[in-house]
Amino acid sequence: MPLDNLAKNHFTATEKQQLDGAITTILNIVEAHTYNLTPKERSRYGKIGDQKRLFIDKVRDIQKTQTNLCSPDINWNEFEADYQTRQYAANKLNQLESVATLLLNIKILHDYDNFNDALLDYRYCGYKNRFGNQNGFEQKIISLKGFFPKTGKRKKKES
Repeated sequence: MPLDNLAKNHFTATEKQQLDGAITTILNIVEAHTYNLTPKERSRYGKIGDQKRLFIDKVRDIQKTQTNLCSPDINWNEFEADYQTRQYAANKLNQLESVATLLLNIKILHDYDNFNDALLDYRYCGYKNRFGNQNGFEQKIISLKGFFPKTGKRKKKES
């Protein structure tokens, strides 16, 4: 027996409104702090790897414990503010990636349900067209048939 209607839980109108509002709020807050990097700039600045992140952590630890060993040319308050903002942004990014994965799972299951129901409807039209002789089913089949191109090998005609 095929699995039908895997996704039976649907967003209510209120939930959709709340989610839309929350996303709008997030975008408004984040946009005030973002920079519009070009692809070239994104590539130039790029992500720092784990090794560089460990280096930054070590320098920060030394600055916290042995300030006499740190360069006076660096604005350490700004360094700390950058560090805290980066940590916060990384944490929120992880949370949003989790939300994106959850939404993707919801979409996949509902796509699956819609596709299987559409196939069932297509088969029903074929049945009604063959045995019901009712108007409209043949046109519907013709309009949907283009979604099923013949890709299998054709049998050779015997001479």
